[in-house]
Amino acid sequence: MNAKSAATDRWYQALAEAQAALTAHALATVVTVAGSAPRGAGSKMLITPDTLHDSLGGGRLEQLVVERAREMLARGQSGCLLEEIALGQHAQQCCGGHVQVLIELYPALAPRLALFGAGHVGQAIVTLLAPLGWQIDWRDSRPEQLTAATTPAGCEGRVERQAFNILTYLPTAKAAPASESLPVMAGSHVLVLTHDHVEDQALIAALAPRDDLASLGLIGSSSKWARFRQRLRGDLAEHQIARVRCPIGVPGIPGKRPEEIAIGVVAELLQIEARRSDEAALNSSDKATGHGTSLDSHGLTRQGARQLRAHFAPDAMHQTETTQKAE
Repeated sequence: MNAKSAATDRWYQALAEAQAALTAHALATVVTVAGSAPRGAGSKMLITPDTLHDSLGGGRLEQLVVERAREMLARGQSGCLLEEIALGQHAQQCCGGHVQVLIELYPALAPRLALFGAGHVGQAIVTLLAPLGWQIDWRDSRPEQLTAATTPAGCEGRVERQAFNILTYLPTAKAAPASESLPVMAGSHVLVLTHDHVEDQALIAALAPRDDLASLGLIGSSSKWARFRQRLRGDLAEHQIARVRCPIGVPGIPGKRPEEIAIGVVAELLQIEARRSDEAALNSSDKATGHGTSLDSHGLTRQGARQLRAHFAPDAMHQTETTQKAE
């Protein structure tokens, strides 16, 4: 292991830092030990793609756990994995014991927002979202407006600014540029709230065909959207137009001040992102073990949960097995 992988601070310090920064990490915990092993049950290690914090005892056992955790983090997997390791057979360690290691996976899940517009509402949205860990790609056709816009203290690294004018970007021979070439990363939420309705419409026309966006919202009234929708029907399919949310924001907030509008818009984004995260967790739960095995409410495989119950409460386990046979 290289110098970057050397243990530095305690696992709980590293865990707090990794979760605050929303970086990919895994927490490995020795949950059972049979026979001789480098460290006892309860030992923990925090694993990131580049560093290790604390130790499971070193040697081949630790190397196997680290390799497994990093492999799954690289795939973006989340959830829990219970690894069973026979130290003699699998790790070639002379102590010859048997351990179970629970690996809790936390991929880098910082949501990303592509925000077109650095006006009052745009600035209020950044003020609310940046401290929550969101990565924000901030665009505006007015470089001076973008430069003057403020970012919450300590959040500068999460906000990337770029002057961008969709109207000058448009190819002269086409109604809209190739949507994939726009400065919007796949998986991003997108909000369009520029100072110019012409820019708004051009951006929506270019972005609505993309099916790799987390969401697409346009600021404005129902009447504005009705006009836009009628104009877009000549170039876009109905299912593409249906991707656009307009008006944006949760209902029931009557105020029109920028901060009030931003609160409603951010609340809606948080709801959308929460639903996406829940769906992603459900889709990945069967893959978390690497064998397509479903996990229980605690994130364990059925076999792993039964083994843990047998270790910590053998009498209760015996009663459970008797009940299952009777059923």
